[in-house]
Amino acid sequence: MLFRNTSPGKIRRLFLSSVDAIPKATLREWHTACFEKSVGVKEDMRKAKGPIFCLTFLILFVGSAVRAGAANELSQNQFQQTILDLSEAAGFFDTDNLVSNENSYLHVAPRMRLLAKPGAYVGVGPDQNFTYIAHTRPVVVFVVDVRRDNLLLHLYLKELFQASHNRWNYLSYLFGKPLPKGFKPPANADARLLAAHFRSFPSDRAFFQRNFQRFWSSILDRYPRIVRAEDRKTFYAFASTFFEQHLELRYTSHGTFPRPYYPSYEQLMTETDLGGKMGHYLNQESDFRFVKKMHTANLIIPVIGDFAGPTALKSVARFLRKERCTVSTFYLSNVEYYLFRDGTYGKFLENVQALPLDQHSIVVRSYFSYLREHPETVPGYYVTSLVQRAARFLELSDKKPYLDYWDMVSRDYIPNVKAAMASFP
Repeated sequence: MLFRNTSPGKIRRLFLSSVDAIPKATLREWHTACFEKSVGVKEDMRKAKGPIFCLTFLILFVGSAVRAGAANELSQNQFQQTILDLSEAAGFFDTDNLVSNENSYLHVAPRMRLLAKPGAYVGVGPDQNFTYIAHTRPVVVFVVDVRRDNLLLHLYLKELFQASHNRWNYLSYLFGKPLPKGFKPPANADARLLAAHFRSFPSDRAFFQRNFQRFWSSILDRYPRIVRAEDRKTFYAFASTFFEQHLELRYTSHGTFPRPYYPSYEQLMTETDLGGKMGHYLNQESDFRFVKKMHTANLIIPVIGDFAGPTALKSVARFLRKERCTVSTFYLSNVEYYLFRDGTYGKFLENVQALPLDQHSIVVRSYFSYLREHPETVPGYYVTSLVQRAARFLELSDKKPYLDYWDMVSRDYIPNVKAAMASFP
């Protein structure tokens, strides 16, 4: 079992780590609920029992985190077998998708931090998932993508995480730019400073080639049941693209040039939420270390699968139900647009209904404003990121099936934080 019974000796560590993982905004809300808005409780009882109630509430929260999955780790063999067990036949999508093209991705981050509860994260695509993982702190992650190349890309990035002591090492390996001799990386550097330094560091092809061969040999040795010798060409294509384009890398579809409004790697790194706060997983060391910890424990599991396919999502659902773990966050990007277009949306809905969801589960979507703007679209952004309660999504699907993707993204969603702030005192 992945989620084993926790020994008494680990309870204290779990308690402290769970408290540390709770977003400060959430703690402030609990403080308000416990000490300022205890409706129906006499003032003297609030003063006497408020702290006891809050402590009890916190213990119950930590207990739910333990039940949701105080994940230890998967062995290398378990990691490989899980990928093989959950994956289905690969399909095609017309992009290498090395980097996201969703410049609004952080607009939903405050909502995600506030709403996400302990549980599983299910996502799609490249390393934008790492940022959402850093914000939601899941206990296990499944990145489900129809392309086998996405699986290989995640194995490559996983190797870099495991080889890196910190963010500086990671970007040094990713871009093939050695850190200057005697350079002391500032541990508290934000994404802008990080990007500025790596823009000034020169590329070194010998350094890149030497490290690529080391990473490739390690990947081939670690995952012999997944990776084949002929995959070296694909891994080298990934690595050389990061080396050659580094901070200027942009999302590209096959046979086309990057659109000028697609964000570069640097722009994604330094993007902000609607309050002006940067939140990329490389923006602060603690977020990087959390993602690295998940990779080291083999708990970020890439899966080959179509969201409307016959086995992948259903297999993830069975896995999580067996472990008694609920999906906390389901990041869909704009996959549903293509499912509507291809006439497979109904099968996708069946797969979603199989997932272990509860009243706290959320779905995160992306809407591209090619034909019309969404009410939540922010000036200067061609993508709108949206959050919806999963239970509400399924409820509305049952009452009146969605007609198309526009109907889905416009009928119901939780307003992003900037729009909602007016409702807070």
